Amino acid sequence: MQPQLRRIPDENCIDIPDSRDSCSPLLACFGNSGEYFAGRALGWDEGTLAGVTNFGAICTGTWVSRNFIGTCEANFECDNGHWGKVIFQYRDGVSGTVKGFGFTNHGVSIRAWSGHYIQDFLDGQSGQVDNKLMCGEVEIPLS
Repeated sequence: MQPQLRRIPDENCIDIPDSRDSCSPLLACFGNSGEYFAGRALGWDEGTLAGVTNFGAICTGTWVSRNFIGTCEANFECDNGHWGKVIFQYRDGVSGTVKGFGFTNHGVSIRAWSGHYIQDFLDGQSGQVDNKLMCGEVEIPLS
């Protein structure tokens, strides 16, 4: 029997296969400062992303599922002058969550996750239930 996956609650962000209106939650952690991004990726195979950091910076960008080397890539810029790139190199087959790493223009590392079942992905990675997504000392809310 397949386990019941817990969806990140966002009634306006719906996965629609093969549609440019498809939506997936997007979370990212900037270094260990406690700054994180919460937003959405829109599209299928390629599209746009948008969201806000917990420090109030608005970030937008684009993503593509297969760049010139065959990996998913997201590029973004924020209204606080930060910009960067994330390469998503792992997709979990059970939860559908993708995980990536990158850097900002200031050399700050980025860890990012996208998908409707990020909590299940975290639980599956550790073998425990209700794991928290931490950005330094700050917890990124998943619900």
